[in-house]
Amino acid sequence: MDHSKDLALYDEKMMSLAIAEARAAEAAGEVPVGAIVVSPDGETVLGHGQNCVLRDNDPTAHCEIVAMREAGRALRNYRLLTPEGEGCTLYVTLEPCAMCASAILHARIARLVYAADDPKAGACGSVLSVMNHPQLNHRVEVTTGVLAEECSRMLSNFFLTRRGKKPIDLHPMDAEEAILRGNDDGNEEVVRKG
Repeated sequence: MDHSKDLALYDEKMMSLAIAEARAAEAAGEVPVGAIVVSPDGETVLGHGQNCVLRDNDPTAHCEIVAMREAGRALRNYRLLTPEGEGCTLYVTLEPCAMCASAILHARIARLVYAADDPKAGACGSVLSVMNHPQLNHRVEVTTGVLAEECSRMLSNFFLTRRGKKPIDLHPMDAEEAILRGNDDGNEEVVRKG
């Protein structure tokens, strides 16, 4: 297998960890967005984050900020760099907003991998272009679209449910649970507690 295929599979594996954080946020009543920070060795998760603005009464508690705070404590440095100067990778299920994009740049994240574009507040090109702005002194390698369909569906279903509408389809984990319970005909809705 070539390097690009290896990296794509690795990115999906790491994004699945960010998706788990998003699901935990959703279970807690927050918008389902999650993030992880991975060290340059590619093996160590230095920070986990899920949206917790409601739980913490903190408008800055977006998942990216939460994950980078944890990584900063682990590295004992607000610049998320190893002692050798190598930067970390941030995986996030939704395109970062302007606040988070600015924090990513300030933290010196080396690589950003995000799933779904945010057409309402994305700051990596969808609405604003904060990331890699030509007048800023730090550049981040950006990879987009990793497990985007799953993350977009999760967000859409969250907001549809919040508005009292039927979700467009089941989360893959909900569908699996329905099959395990013997409800795989699609006629009965799966209702999650939480």
